[in-house]
Amino acid sequence: MADPPRGTREPRVTDHSPAILASRIHTPGCPWSWTFDCEDDLSLLREEDEEAAEMLDAKVRWAFEKGLPPTENSNRHDRRRVTHRCPVGDRVLELDDNGFTDDRPMPWAGELYAESHDCRTLYRLYFVERRAEWAGETDEIVASGLGSKPVAEDASWTSDDQTRTIRDAMHSGIERCVNVRRVWRRWNTT
Repeated sequence: MADPPRGTREPRVTDHSPAILASRIHTPGCPWSWTFDCEDDLSLLREEDEEAAEMLDAKVRWAFEKGLPPTENSNRHDRRRVTHRCPVGDRVLELDDNGFTDDRPMPWAGELYAESHDCRTLYRLYFVERRAEWAGETDEIVASGLGSKPVAEDASWTSDDQTRTIRDAMHSGIERCVNVRRVWRRWNTT
């Protein structure tokens, strides 16, 4: 393996914000659950691109068994290999119909990445973090939706499409938390 260019260094865990480091995606052992919406989305993806669906399954297993390294988070400018991104959804509150209130605050969310077999589409598995109480520790990661976008420029796709997909996944994750009498990690919290 070649040495990094002079003046560069491997990223350190301390280079990450506390909000990123607090994500249970980075520490092993946190169980996962799936919303019905996400299960439906994954079933459709399996029919369309089994390889991409298997890649997302593998990343979920890896996150559970070992935790995903913060250095593979695509929010970093010096990343070498990208497996995930957290947090995501900073533009969701700009949507007029975002649906979040003081009683139903926007959740902190993340995404796992997979590329299509033909390298033309990027898939994202969105997740939120479930908690027993607002200031508590995350006790489950909830896979809440699936999104996609073309790799190449495509006039039929806009970043607003992705923002709406993230919003929908956030609401799906909230519903899962509410249904099991839990809360979720709120946006901009650790």
